[in-house]
Amino acid sequence: MGKKTGNKSRVGRYLVLVTLIDIFLLTACIFLLIKNIYDKKNYEKRITEESLEEIHEISVDEAEMVNEIEKITSSGSDDERVKKVKTLAERGSSALEMLKVLFPQQVVIADEGAFHFYDINRNLKKNPYENDCFEQTDDGRMIYTKSEDKNGYCGIDVSEHNGEINWKEVAEDGIDFVYIRAGFRGYGSGKMVEDKYFIQNIEGAKAAGLSVGVYFFTQAVNEAEAVEEADFVLERIKDYGVDIPVAIDVEKIDDPEAEVRTRDISKDEYTRNVRAFCKRIESRGLGSIIYGNAKTFMMLLNMSELEDKEKWFADYIGPNDLVPYFPYDFRIWQYDSNGSCKGIEGNVDMDLAMY
Repeated sequence: MGKKTGNKSRVGRYLVLVTLIDIFLLTACIFLLIKNIYDKKNYEKRITEESLEEIHEISVDEAEMVNEIEKITSSGSDDERVKKVKTLAERGSSALEMLKVLFPQQVVIADEGAFHFYDINRNLKKNPYENDCFEQTDDGRMIYTKSEDKNGYCGIDVSEHNGEINWKEVAEDGIDFVYIRAGFRGYGSGKMVEDKYFIQNIEGAKAAGLSVGVYFFTQAVNEAEAVEEADFVLERIKDYGVDIPVAIDVEKIDDPEAEVRTRDISKDEYTRNVRAFCKRIESRGLGSIIYGNAKTFMMLLNMSELEDKEKWFADYIGPNDLVPYFPYDFRIWQYDSNGSCKGIEGNVDMDLAMY
């Protein structure tokens, strides 16, 4: 009796062992299958994980960077993004343009000799515009063909740097609105200064029948200074009024040698300052809007804290790039700093408003 029981025990253990091996092999196959699918869906991450570290270590020299990107995309893959990057390289496009294609789930920014990658927050209001609907007219201006009112509104923004302006000619050149600089705070001195041409510009633009807004270049280091800047603007427009939201101009000063009073301000503090400015403006029954570029919104500000604020986004078009590079909602697009307009000598900033 005992001998038979022993045989059955050994047979049982054998069957259990075989079953465990089968389960292990099946699990391994499933794991490899899932991994293969995952790798395929995350192709751009798989082929660039190690190469990305190399890119960060290389100075932003266009020739060197293009060579590195071409190495990444020389694997022979038929991935559509890789094909597009190769096409861009053949056209002589910048490394930044190619990285934007390689990393569609991130915002890529070049700053101070390095590239920075920011994951897109899917919880924020996304860019509502269709890229195929942006078109450039024969005179170089951008329109949005799906806008509810005509093809968007054509605008410019000016400061004392634009000199004397013939506002009657500006209005006759198809311009719908203008943003005029009211003033700025010095990034070194901290002193607030009125734009030399502010009064002349706002009176001329109003007389020409244009929709008028104003903007202020901020360098506030705390909320009290931000409110002070808002009051500075309110005092200067009280006798004129504005037709469109008051803008706070938030920009990163790129000169590494300059003493910039906001250089060490945290994103949280910068965001609180911007909200304080906007709140003060809105308390007087006016609208507010935040002006900036990708560095502004990705590096300086917390976008999740500014969902309720309108944005005026700066991103300039190029020969092969006629769409704004921004994943989040905005209302005005500054698309060119080298535009032209009758009544203004030299270049002028061009804007497209989509309301």
